[in-house]
Amino acid sequence: MRAATTRRGLLWVALVLGAVGAPAATHADRASGDWTGSVFLRGNYYWERSTRVVAPNAGVTLEAPNGVRLRADYLVDSITSASQAAGVVEDIRFTEIRHQGQLGASYEFDLGRAHLDVDFSFRVSREPDYLSLGGGINTALALADRSTVLRFAAFVLHDEIRQKLRSGTGARPMTMGGTSADAFRENFDALVLNVGWEQLLGPSAYAQITYQYGYLNGFLANAYRRVAVADVLRPEHHPGTRHRHTLTGRLVGYVRPTRTALHAIYSAYLDSWDIAALTPEVRVYQQLAEFFYVRVRWRHYRQRRSFFYRDTYDHDLPDEAYVTADPKMSTFHSNTLGFQLLLTGGFLGETRLDAFRRASLDLTVEYRWNTNRFGNGVIAQAGLVAPF
Repeated sequence: MRAATTRRGLLWVALVLGAVGAPAATHADRASGDWTGSVFLRGNYYWERSTRVVAPNAGVTLEAPNGVRLRADYLVDSITSASQAAGVVEDIRFTEIRHQGQLGASYEFDLGRAHLDVDFSFRVSREPDYLSLGGGINTALALADRSTVLRFAAFVLHDEIRQKLRSGTGARPMTMGGTSADAFRENFDALVLNVGWEQLLGPSAYAQITYQYGYLNGFLANAYRRVAVADVLRPEHHPGTRHRHTLTGRLVGYVRPTRTALHAIYSAYLDSWDIAALTPEVRVYQQLAEFFYVRVRWRHYRQRRSFFYRDTYDHDLPDEAYVTADPKMSTFHSNTLGFQLLLTGGFLGETRLDAFRRASLDLTVEYRWNTNRFGNGVIAQAGLVAPF
């Protein structure tokens, strides 16, 4: 069965990134009263030593003549991983399905010399032993002819965590082995706040600074992972609260003669578990032809361990001691290198396929070198966006 930390990792990414990857909103015709919008189809694939994820995703966006924008998307992912959730001591391969749906609505208010865009979203994710509910608001205040944008976002998340062993029981494992008569029922809550500033620096330059604060409370460990403490397997135990701080800066420049865009990104992370991380990233976007683009991306991630992580727990510890076998709690670093190809449908204009002239097709492939126990990984994504 899938690790609870993997679930929360995916949901956390969804909170942080919001609708990244979804099609951009199109503009309705107020005069004719026509609705406009787009549909998208996307396939996602991730592979590493112990985990494989296949996640198709589909959605639609609509814009009403009065400017109200609506969106809906649905994702189902199949995660196959080595897990002790089958009720045995050794890991075996196990596949689990997660379903996720999201709804959103937004509108831009004209304030004269400023514009305020307000977006509301709600998401539900469910799998056999997990229910996650989340929602939030994302605002953007555009000033000075949209050359300056101030952003604020707030998201809340509530997860209900259960334990579903292959034997069909929901019994809670005990420290010294065996199970108790109490069913495993835990909860997890999170609050994520984002503030950001974006500024045009000239006709070909742009800067962005974002700060994110996350407060997590509840069951933050893995419901199935076991930790060897003095050669005795016991349930993983993490602190019940976690404060996370992330500061990110981005500088973008466009080189007109070569039709090249350069992105330099740097992120610093610190949390109350003493994990600290630095993440430099470089992206190069190149227009190769009128309707064909390529992006090359390199990202380095370096992290120090949490205060309670140990490679081995050789000595017996009290039951209330924090212990973990999560590789993401260790000291490690990774490098990600990848490319994306983007083909827009403008070349189909004035042909029999003219209806697809505003469509786009993209393909992304990345490889990650990782020094923790997860090992190296492959990330792939393909998407089609078709406005109407």
